Amino acid sequence: MKIPSSIRATLILPLLLACSAAEPADPFLVQTDTGPVQGFAPEGSDDVAAFLGIPFAQAPEGHLRWRPPIAVEPWTEPLEANEYRPICPQGRAQLPQSEDCLHLNVWTSADRSGTEAMPVMVWIHGGGFRAGNGRLGEAPVTGRGGGLAERGVVVVSIQYRLGALGFFAHPALAAEAAASGEPEGSHGVLDMIAALEWVQRNAAAFGGDPDRVTIFGVSAGGMAVNTLMSVPAAAGLFHRAIAQSGYGTWRLPHLSEPRWGLPSARDQGASLIASAFDLGDDPSTADLRTISFEDLNALGTGFWVPITGTVLPDEPGIVFARGEQHDVPYITGGNSFEGTIFRAFRMAPGDYFATFGEREEHARALYGADAKADTDAGRIAAATSFGDQRYVISARYLADQMKTVSSPARTYYFQFVPEAQRETFPGAPHGSEVAYVFGDPGEPGSENYRGDDGAALADAMAGYWTRFAATGDPNGDGAPEWPEYDAESDTWMVLDAPEPKATPDVLKDRLDLLEAVYLERIGAE
Repeated sequence: MKIPSSIRATLILPLLLACSAAEPADPFLVQTDTGPVQGFAPEGSDDVAAFLGIPFAQAPEGHLRWRPPIAVEPWTEPLEANEYRPICPQGRAQLPQSEDCLHLNVWTSADRSGTEAMPVMVWIHGGGFRAGNGRLGEAPVTGRGGGLAERGVVVVSIQYRLGALGFFAHPALAAEAAASGEPEGSHGVLDMIAALEWVQRNAAAFGGDPDRVTIFGVSAGGMAVNTLMSVPAAAGLFHRAIAQSGYGTWRLPHLSEPRWGLPSARDQGASLIASAFDLGDDPSTADLRTISFEDLNALGTGFWVPITGTVLPDEPGIVFARGEQHDVPYITGGNSFEGTIFRAFRMAPGDYFATFGEREEHARALYGADAKADTDAGRIAAATSFGDQRYVISARYLADQMKTVSSPARTYYFQFVPEAQRETFPGAPHGSEVAYVFGDPGEPGSENYRGDDGAALADAMAGYWTRFAATGDPNGDGAPEWPEYDAESDTWMVLDAPEPKATPDVLKDRLDLLEAVYLERIGAE
């Protein structure tokens, strides 16, 4: 698939490029390829420079809605980059939101003079592709972005279009895309690509190394990592990848064909529009663009997902098995109680286990579900199994399929639960590893302090992640050895107190069952 030149347009000004080659006298004034940005020293650290709310594409509103991202117009006066900009439109958000949301944030070392270029870590937020934002702590406090930057990396967090603005197809939009030669469907993924292109052009100006870019994210952000690993247009834009609780084996809709029991994305989009708005039988793209983003936020229920067809050739699990993923070092994993997400699907435990068909009793036995399934034990069993099926099996399967390329994979299983939460959760909840990845155990004495064990684990995990960003290998600094993944040994790094430990056959019987279900769904041998 050829991405239109408008996506990769840079509008580079020779004078600005000449300025960016030299370190400015003011470490908080950086010359980007589109203009100068004025950052600040966040509270809580003398070592970090923060730059918030930098636009990487024009506002995708009006006639640019459901179009690939367009390069911003250059500016000459310093852009005050000292506060976050609006988040992308989403339901029930308390923060200001706007379609003008394609901004990113950068945290880097305040003293970049005479230092080697630092690895760059690009964070992709979660939220089911319908919620979330790029904030890593509240300005002007250092926050998680600054905390990780103190470890010698440049941290970038990005925003991308969500819900029906970012992952939507419709026959009228299909006709428009065909006429213009533009890709169709997953505009949120195109936003991610545009942000990574910005990083390639501007990393050096912030002290970063454009040849050592790591993408990492959680949940939908982890799925975004798996998606970018599978998207041809992302080639060369990153050099390592970390998918935290990504769902690369979950069924995805196709643009034009019914698949996996799902209608085509175009048919689904047409049905959603027809049921919610009185635009006639054949609405035009102009008609669709008159709908407010607030009304679009209310379209559909559950999770939005990337659409296969043009931007994304196929589901990541299928792309990886073909050996068509990007050949870069890869870390992936999941948590011991991902099932906290189960409530979002409003499925009764009995109904969930019934989806296993002839394997229902086997599944119940593996997860310890009693026969009634409406007990506390049954609900916990169903939620645990659902979390494994959505996230943990994806980690094992995609890691195994990295054997189709030359770069190694590593898997982790996060199971640490702070003492104060152990009566609430039977395992580590979905997303709970994020604080530890950013080296943030909470402040001692505060309600969110995760204890001395949690502080040690946070230090260990942030060390693994940043070493991986630097070299493609998380090992070193005396940390427990994290081996590469292979199916024969099936060794995972179990992230827990008192210290991480490489452990074989994590959840083997459960994951063997879930892999068999997945392979049956896609018709693989």
